[in-house]
Amino acid sequence: MQPRKRRKRIADMTESATFSVAELDHLAFPLVNRFFKENGHKGKARGGERAWIARNEQGVIVAGLRASPKSAGYLLRSVWVSGNARRQGIGSRLLNQTMKDMKSLASATCWCYPYSHLETFYRRAGFIFPEIESIPSDILQPYQRYQQQGQDFLLMARFPQ
Repeated sequence: MQPRKRRKRIADMTESATFSVAELDHLAFPLVNRFFKENGHKGKARGGERAWIARNEQGVIVAGLRASPKSAGYLLRSVWVSGNARRQGIGSRLLNQTMKDMKSLASATCWCYPYSHLETFYRRAGFIFPEIESIPSDILQPYQRYQQQGQDFLLMARFPQ
């Protein structure tokens, strides 16, 4: 009789993985920008924005996020996980830590334009579809342009709690 091969579940593999999440100082933005470029993302962190990264146990950046200040909070931009690190909970952890860091800003609503296939991901992080009346023009107008261009984006928000 041959021994049965045990399949390692994805959940088992991610439990042992350790990732650290940290907000970057503006002087360290080239780190996240290099990560974005090397992983096929066109976004760049710029002055006035905030940026976070997730690093694996070896200190390699595996995810990045930037947020632009807007009239009514922040617009999340460039939430990006490297291809070989996806589906391991890294993006969720990065987003959750970012939300905790932004919670210190009592009035910081976080807005985002996720692709429609990411709706569940953002809902799990507490984002909802806002009422049209609650959306400031500097968030709504770009979204409307994306819609006119045929982009497959949603408009979601996470309001202060």
